[in-house]
Amino acid sequence: MTPTPFLMIDNSIHDQDLYYVTRFLAPDQFLYLRSGGEDILMVPEMELGRARKESRISDIRTTSDYSIIEKLKQYGRDRAQSLVISELLHDEGVTEVNVPHNFPVFLADELRGDGYKIIPVQSPIRKLRSVKTREEIEYIKKAQVCCESAMQSAIDLIRRAEIRRGVLIAPGSDQPLTSEQVRTEIEHALIRCGCESEETIVAGGKGAADPHNAGRGALRTDESIVIDIFPRLKMERYYADMTRTVARGTPSRALSEMYDAVLDAQTAALRVVRAGVSGEEVHNVVCGVFEDAGYRKLFIHSTGHGVGLDVHEAPYIGVGGEMLKAGNAITVEPGLYDPEIGGIRIEDLVVVTGSGCENLTTIGKGFVV
Repeated sequence: MTPTPFLMIDNSIHDQDLYYVTRFLAPDQFLYLRSGGEDILMVPEMELGRARKESRISDIRTTSDYSIIEKLKQYGRDRAQSLVISELLHDEGVTEVNVPHNFPVFLADELRGDGYKIIPVQSPIRKLRSVKTREEIEYIKKAQVCCESAMQSAIDLIRRAEIRRGVLIAPGSDQPLTSEQVRTEIEHALIRCGCESEETIVAGGKGAADPHNAGRGALRTDESIVIDIFPRLKMERYYADMTRTVARGTPSRALSEMYDAVLDAQTAALRVVRAGVSGEEVHNVVCGVFEDAGYRKLFIHSTGHGVGLDVHEAPYIGVGGEMLKAGNAITVEPGLYDPEIGGIRIEDLVVVTGSGCENLTTIGKGFVV
């Protein structure tokens, strides 16, 4: 039975499924159609030369082939676009087509009005993306090397800070070392390595009890500092992801015991990661360690997620998480969050194998620096 054709239209800067399947990066909308085992790419005429050089698709057409200018003049932008798509589908003998859930509603309605059956489905590209090729794994490793370089720069900056009246003082300065300064150090290191980053987390004290708090202000002694870095290679566009939690001075016994519990939970989870084990099973191992240690209520997120062209993608390592496959690149990142004293999170990036996993994260996991 011939599969139902699949249609996407978007820009590939933000739609990673579209970039993955075409390997063509463009800020403006373009169209991809998979029909009868063949791939078709339709781009604006100005992008034709670049699409021929850069995309993986041989059948490349332009909107000018379907008289886009005349249609724009006669019908306006939205209707002209739907008419171009209608003509393409007609030329390919397509009467019904699957589209991803983010397909524009207006276009779907217009195409249905033209007599086509439009069926929203979970994008099949997501499942393809979850198992990485050797080339993709090399890209992720490259991003991880940059991520670790930036992490080491951040930890070194915190280690070199002076301690005065319970506050960390920036090296060579009389001013407090702030989350913002550490974040800037991280971002500069990533830029030098060919990466870009957004929303890097450097959260200290009680602010670290909010898992996605970016952090702000002076960093203090004896408190946990959660550093979460997730850069993307500018050229290859693949992400890495890792978290370390550090402290200067003498953290409280409560914080130290939380740290030990998180490290124990991560170690236990990493032991069970392998192809054929579900993401939910890995998550349950972490929950079990925290339950035994009396911390279950302080664990408020999933254990991890896939990493690739998106920093969060399939597979899911949590309740309902799917079966892991060799070639999945996933994080294992248990954490504990106490609003009264702060948070602890440790995150490694690993590649799932048939017998276990390859840990791409090499930086140590010491708490006090």
